Amino acid sequence: MKRPSPKSARAKRIVVLAALAGITATQLTACFPLFAGAVAGGVALATDRRPTATQTIDRGLQMEAENTLITRYDGRAHVNVTVYNRKVLLTGEAGTEQTKQEIGQYAQKLQNAREVVNELVVTGESSTLSSRANDTYITTKVKSVLAGTEGVPWNSIKVTTEAQTVFLMGVVTEAEGNRATEAVRTVGGVNKVVKVFDYVSEDERKRLDSNATSTNPQVAPGSGAGTPAPVEKQAPAPVSPASPGQPGVGATVSPTTSPALPPGKQLP
Repeated sequence: MKRPSPKSARAKRIVVLAALAGITATQLTACFPLFAGAVAGGVALATDRRPTATQTIDRGLQMEAENTLITRYDGRAHVNVTVYNRKVLLTGEAGTEQTKQEIGQYAQKLQNAREVVNELVVTGESSTLSSRANDTYITTKVKSVLAGTEGVPWNSIKVTTEAQTVFLMGVVTEAEGNRATEAVRTVGGVNKVVKVFDYVSEDERKRLDSNATSTNPQVAPGSGAGTPAPVEKQAPAPVSPASPGQPGVGATVSPTTSPALPPGKQLP
């Protein structure tokens, strides 16, 4: 598949930004899902650098981990699971250090999980509903900013916000990751940005883009400017050592191109 021409790419970005402007007007009302669905089914399509098999694995891993953790740690932890390119990011709160370690070790044993980044915070109190709603709003603003930033593969970047800290996952070149990070740092409400990227070379980026499948964009309402937030190069290391042969946090890892694997033990 040929890469879009510069004019074509600019035209698509204009369409996306126009769609975002309409979504902003609706904010988080019931109109938003309908409008976003219309955009997704129309011309505002972008590419996801993950192979289709990897996208399926990621969805399975996330569903399996979320369902298990909600059941197993109800009342002891509030955990958000984000998976991209078979890398599992854990955010939220754990009541004790032991609980945090247990959750991290469970994630390490998930079938098809390539790497685990445990960002759980040990605290006696869980985040409030208003705090979580604010994090969701920040995420929507960040996605909007990324979609409007030149040179950023916005549909190959996953955004998660926890306690006003924005985590960026995705398959990017170092230059793309830096551009995305700088754009996110100035979004209103963002206190810190943490990079959890998988970096690829420019040649690998070209290969992935040429083979990428078209998927729905992750559009979101609104954007805001503020004081630039600090940036962390990488998230802290996993709670337990990686299995032999698996890369650790901080390694430059290309997205998997292996054949499709079962999405999860508990899924059809």
